[in-house]
Amino acid sequence: MHYDLIFKNGNVVSPDSTQVSDIAVSGGKIIKIEKLDSGDTADEVYDAKGKYILPGVIDAHVHFRDPGLTEKEDFETGSIAAAMGGITMAADMPNTVPVTSTLKTFNEKLKIANEKSYIDFGLYALLNNDNLEEMQNLKDAGAFGFKIFLGTSTGDIAAPSPSVLFRQMEFCAAELGLRIAFHCETSEINTYFTSLFKDDKNMQDGYKLTRSRPVFSEALGVQTVVCYAQYTGAKIHILHITSRETAYLTAEAKKKNANITAETCPHYLLFNCEDNAFKVYPPIRSEKCRNALWDSLKNGTIDMIASDHAPHTIKEKSLPVSETPAGLSGVETSVPLMLNEVNKGKLTLNEYVRLSSEAPAKIWGIYPQKGSLLPGTDADFTIVDMDLKKTINANELHSKSKTNPYDGTKVQGFPIATIVRGMFVMRNGSLCGKKGSGVLVSPEL
Repeated sequence: MHYDLIFKNGNVVSPDSTQVSDIAVSGGKIIKIEKLDSGDTADEVYDAKGKYILPGVIDAHVHFRDPGLTEKEDFETGSIAAAMGGITMAADMPNTVPVTSTLKTFNEKLKIANEKSYIDFGLYALLNNDNLEEMQNLKDAGAFGFKIFLGTSTGDIAAPSPSVLFRQMEFCAAELGLRIAFHCETSEINTYFTSLFKDDKNMQDGYKLTRSRPVFSEALGVQTVVCYAQYTGAKIHILHITSRETAYLTAEAKKKNANITAETCPHYLLFNCEDNAFKVYPPIRSEKCRNALWDSLKNGTIDMIASDHAPHTIKEKSLPVSETPAGLSGVETSVPLMLNEVNKGKLTLNEYVRLSSEAPAKIWGIYPQKGSLLPGTDADFTIVDMDLKKTINANELHSKSKTNPYDGTKVQGFPIATIVRGMFVMRNGSLCGKKGSGVLVSPEL
């Protein structure tokens, strides 16, 4: 039989197994995953011997800053960086200028992404105090999910009032079915403790950041949203968990059958506040918290990994810690950093596939179209060389932002090809996809 593309002799990795196999692709879909006959042919045959073929890695939390903040990033540069880092799909957050909170602003961003993106994408819609009546329109337009800032971060976006928030979550549960992602902090607490510690010259910067936005601020946010979820039945997702306390609250909510999922990010898994002063909200915590996050990944309390790619300009990130905006670039480095942890024994490659491919697809309602290796689904693959050693160089990364906390980090394990719907977007470190070839991916409810 003749196919568009055949991958030969690759180590095909799912959450449950790794097996040497061939993969046949036609029309952008997976046709077969099995040892093919000698008579099977294709327009192209890719020899993957010795390499690992993962279901396309999904980064379900990025800030591509488009529109309105394109001096930091835009959908073209952000999606190129993602593709070069082995990401086949990214979901973009709504705190742009203007915020993505109405049908009009959603469609404006969709037009931008359609014209610029090299990979498939999802678009979150913001929920604020003024757009309850827009929620149905946003879902119908293809919103990936909703986002609520319980505490302010980049953009200083206020949370909906308690009554509006209740109605929004109730409407999601009863009518829309979309999951809501929450930035869980408490602004009043952050404001008070920031003013308390900002002038303390005897406190190390990393420790000052976590004291200024304490674990209690995050934990109270999680408790609040869990309470709303229990009374409304809404599906909720806790973004960027940083602490053992927050992980514990998430675990307890799961025991009580709340429809709750959670993520953490590479910077929380790899850094601590004692040794680093990288500014991000919520902040990087203690070594005890860092170790607890690894435990929570292993036991299933934390469901997935996302980069929270949040680029800023060199000028902005060169300011003193108290003045620089919060956020770290990470969409291009997330995969190699986690592959390096696999090589160090912190995770198995199968566990990584569950956390970065299958889980985000299931959480956001796009499985098995994305995040699987099932026949008939999108032929999205991240091919990795687990022996390849490199040193991350911020100046060689493809984001507009050349400030990166992982600059100089040595890693073993690197993506060597990114395939989206059967088409190579990155191959052997070179971009080979087309601008505007990405498509909007929406939940299948």
